Amino acid sequence: MNKAYWSSVFIVVAPAVLADGAGFDASTIQWAGGVSAGYTRLDFPQKLDSEPTFASAIVFGAASYDRFYATLSYADSLADEKISEEEDIGDASRQDIDLSLGYRLTDNWSLFVGYKDSETDVDFVSREGGFKRDESYQQDGFFLGASYSIDFASAGTLSLNVAYAELDSDNRFAADIEDEDEEGEDSEEGRPEFDDLSGSVSGDVDGLSYGISWQMPLGEEMAFSANFKVNDYEETVRVGGVGYSVDQTITFFNIGLVKIF
Repeated sequence: MNKAYWSSVFIVVAPAVLADGAGFDASTIQWAGGVSAGYTRLDFPQKLDSEPTFASAIVFGAASYDRFYATLSYADSLADEKISEEEDIGDASRQDIDLSLGYRLTDNWSLFVGYKDSETDVDFVSREGGFKRDESYQQDGFFLGASYSIDFASAGTLSLNVAYAELDSDNRFAADIEDEDEEGEDSEEGRPEFDDLSGSVSGDVDGLSYGISWQMPLGEEMAFSANFKVNDYEETVRVGGVGYSVDQTITFFNIGLVKIF
């Protein structure tokens, strides 16, 4: 099996580079696709008391030509995840789309740019019942990063990557339901707390993502993949002239199979 066939595959959420260009036909486009499963965990403490962990399924495709490669992946939660926030409980679901274009600088180093779009939908209901509200947290925009790979021959290829992202956020918020003891306990500046904002709230998101992926050939046209990535973002919004900065951390882990066509 030509090593460049599988080691150039972009495995779901972390870019893996061409570990060895030996014998690679630069005039031929190489295609790959695959499926994987794992989890996506959202840590958004300013909006959710819990950290929903979604069981996720991912489908993806990749193409490489000479030193260039392109990848596209789609991840969707397999079932709604239970969440909580103060006097509310509810269900949440999440989707992620990633498109990446990369260039292999050397046998080990690669640069890539990409576009991502993610959305978390939440259906809240009061713990006492009778009152429902819906929220969504959507982010989309571009990222730029670099990847370094280490080839272990038949044992596979290990890739480390880091990227910087600048995204736009488009949220739909509904104010928390608070009990009588909590009402009025807003910030000392007299402004509403972040979790009391309601309506359409847009903002800017930036931060780093970093991850590690491992690919191991299983034959002439198959490879095993394992991937771990963390998006460490900060979101800034302004409502009525008041600014808020809040943290979000999204953690991905998945394993799957890659097929070379």
